[in-house]
Amino acid sequence: MSEHTTSVEQGIVLFKEGNFEQAVGILEDASRQFPGSYEAFVYLGAAYAQQGRHNAAIGALKRASEIKPDSPRIHYNLGQAYEAAGVPREAWFEYKKALELDPKYGLARGALISLSQRLPKLLGSGIEVAA
Repeated sequence: MSEHTTSVEQGIVLFKEGNFEQAVGILEDASRQFPGSYEAFVYLGAAYAQQGRHNAAIGALKRASEIKPDSPRIHYNLGQAYEAAGVPREAWFEYKKALELDPKYGLARGALISLSQRLPKLLGSGIEVAA
């Protein structure tokens, strides 16, 4: 087992156990040490989101999407982070990207439909959004 696998896996285990504070510390170190590790950034973003640190979550998930741009899950999670951070237009684009990558992705479809129904109110009148 490589050092990369050990540190990233340790952070993932802590995340799955609900120990987000410790997971963030381990995954921040892992993401610095292994800047090409998609898993480190995905779980780091998720751990930040669990702590309500939405801007940090967006940053980590954007990095994960640069490493693995064809992952619908990353785009969905990035949409969730944008929505939680109060940036609905960016969330809408991320959900749409997730569905372009996987048209059967039910979570992304549900989120896009829900956000599309709320988006005109969130952004003001006169804006049309096609789902």
